[in-house]
Formats: sequence, structure tokens, C-alpha cells
Amino acid sequence: MNRTITLLLLAVASLVALGVATLASITMSRATAGADLVHPWLLKQAMACGIGFIGLGVAALTDYRRLHAAVWPVYGVTLILLFLVLTPLGTATKGAQRWLWGLQPSEFAKVTLVLALAWYAVRFQHRMSSFAGGILGPGFVALPLLALIVVEPDKGTTLLLGVVTVGLLLVGGARWRQVMIPALAGLTAFLVLLSVPGYARDRVQAFLNPGDNKALSYQVDRGMEAFGAGGWHGVGFGRGTHKFKVPEVHTDFILPAVGEELGLTATLGVVAAFGVILLCGAAIAHRAGDLFGMMLASGITFTIALQSLVNLGVVTYLLPNKGMALPFVSRGGSGTIVLLTMVGLLISVARQASDRAVEGAGVWSSNPFGSSDTDFAE
Repeated sequence: MNRTITLLLLAVASLVALGVATLASITMSRATAGADLVHPWLLKQAMACGIGFIGLGVAALTDYRRLHAAVWPVYGVTLILLFLVLTPLGTATKGAQRWLWGLQPSEFAKVTLVLALAWYAVRFQHRMSSFAGGILGPGFVALPLLALIVVEPDKGTTLLLGVVTVGLLLVGGARWRQVMIPALAGLTAFLVLLSVPGYARDRVQAFLNPGDNKALSYQVDRGMEAFGAGGWHGVGFGRGTHKFKVPEVHTDFILPAVGEELGLTATLGVVAAFGVILLCGAAIAHRAGDLFGMMLASGITFTIALQSLVNLGVVTYLLPNKGMALPFVSRGGSGTIVLLTMVGLLISVARQASDRAVEGAGVWSSNPFGSSDTDFAE
């Protein structure tokens, strides 16, 4: 698995470096002299990346199986933090109350949900094929987290974690016909939420009829102009001008800034990097030494892949506008720290699988991804 781990780290490190460099380019115009040469956004993101890589290293060197005993304390703390967000202690910005003491607990809920569902699949493996054990039980695990996130409101993260839940249930042994029942019910409820008059419905309508609401399609339109201005090779690092016209270019719409300054080649490179992460995650889940490791690797890979897919779809006008960061690239302290730590857990699963193979213990024989002899060619 050493080749897989190396490719994974290279892809993640490349995206993080690109994100920091692009944020530096974006903040150049704000630098005047002296203390302003390093913008606070850039400094905070660099610190978050440093903390995230420390978390990655610690998680990678830790036996992921030790987390089995810590799942429910982590789950309880996450629920408390999500609840406190909704109290006067939480901070509201642009109509959403998602921050607590400078952190975004919904980001921590991503890893908490994956851990909790992995624990459940191991504990009740013999019941995962039944409706009660494979659907109702995991539902009671996931719903409290999803409910607290959706009322912030953060419908995008709720939908993301809902899809991750469905994917993990299938991987864990639930029957797809039974999974479709709550999946369709959840999708229906989500569509009902979108039908309620408000910003979310307006965004969907702006996506379907972009000419009817220029204000809501303004962000995507400016992003597409930035992509177009960059062409194949870009205008050069730090020379972009269209990026400054894109709202939230430092977070959700950072990719158009990459496209303008570094061109389509770099944009496709970002897509390829996420493809590498997806393949590495699938290979690690494939070779996991036990069910807990396989569920953990699958959930982490699902989360990163789906979040990147949503962001790429939004900035290229393929999906309705949703404020979701591009993993490892967009500015965001909590998200960067959590995602890098999750990569560390992915590496831990790979390392333990390699150690077990060397020791002759083999890998988990019931792995639904197939046989255990697949890795990237040496």
C-alpha cells in the first residue's frame, strides 16, 4: 500500500499548496505595506493547514481501531457543539448560524457520522440485512446530527451527509431495496424544504431560469468569465483581474481564480487530483483489514468525493449554487483541519492493512469490494 499512500499524500499536498498559493494571489491587492503584507485570511489558512497536517500525522500514526472505544464520546461532544451553535453562543453570518467560537461544528459532524456508522455496522453486522437493523438503527444514529445541521440552516451539508449515510449503509450490508425507502423519503423531505419560499428555492429557480434572476446568477456568471479569461494556460499567477469580481472567490468559488491565472490545464489538474484521491480511497477500502476500517475508509472517501463533486458542479454551472467549499483548496479553517485529519485516518487504515498482510494475518475476508490483492502497480 506504500504506493497508494504516496499518491494520496501527493494529491492532497498539491491541492493544499494550490489553495494557499491562490489565496495569496487573491489577497495581494489588499496588501499595502508593513503588517498588511500578510493578509489575516492567508495567515489563518496557513495556520489551519499546519494544524491539519499535524492532525493528519497523528491520525496516520494511530491505530484506527482504537477509535472504536471513543466513538460515542466524540458523538456526544459533536451533538453538544451543534446544539450550542443554535443558542446565543453561536454566530450568525448571511442568514445562517453555523459558527461557534470561530469553529464550524458541522465540519466535525462529517467525521463523527462516519465513525458512528462504522461502529454501528461492526456492532450489528449480523442485523444489517434486516430493515430494523440496517435502516432504522443507523437512522437513529444519523438523524440527530442531520436535524441539528439542517436547522442552522445548512441544507447542502445535510444533503451531503445524507448521501454519505446511504452509501455507507449499502457498503455495510444493508439491502439496496430497503435503503431506497428512507432515501426516497429523505429526498422528498429535502425537496419540500426547497419548495418553501426562501433563498434556497430562489437559487434553484435561478439555476433553472438564469435569465430571470441576474442577482442570484451573478456569482456563477462572474466565475465562468474568469474561467474564460484564463484560456488554456492562464494569464499568469497574481495577474488575474476577473477573480476580484467573483463573490466569495476565496471560499466556494476559488476554482475560477485558479482557472483564470493558471488556465484550463491547472483546472483539469485539480479534477485529476480528486480522481486520484478517489481511487486511492477505494483501494484502501478494498484492502482494509476489517469491517470498521473498510467502513471508515469508504465514508471518508465518499465525503471528500461528494463534496468536491458538488463544488465542481456549482462553479461550472452544472448544479444549483450551493455554498460548499472545495476540499483542501478553499479557505476555511475547520473544514481544512477536519479533512486533513480524515486523510490521516485513511492512511492509518492503509498502514494497518499492510502490517497485517506482512504479518500473514491477511485482510478481512468479507470485504464487499472483492479480493484483497489489488494495489497500484509498483
